[in-house]
Amino acid sequence: MIVKILGIADIIAAIIFWGFGMFHIFPKTLVMFFAFYLLIKGVVFLISADIASILDVSCAILMFIALNMGMPKLLIIIITLFLLQKGLFSLVS
Repeated sequence: MIVKILGIADIIAAIIFWGFGMFHIFPKTLVMFFAFYLLIKGVVFLISADIASILDVSCAILMFIALNMGMPKLLIIIITLFLLQKGLFSLVS
């Protein structure tokens, strides 16, 4: 059950980041909240030395960077697709 909740949160984080990075339609505080969520989740599950946890931390860092400076659209798309596929796989499993 917790895996599905985390998967839904990953999908929401992807949508929020995509909307912020491409169209600036979400406030910075909302993006910062989901960046902290990914950072905390990545650090908690980093104990298992899973590559997905390392990528969660990387996505969180890039989201924090995106709050202060523009990012290439391709990088925003890559991060969004990663979070979407991770969330969808969590819902399927």
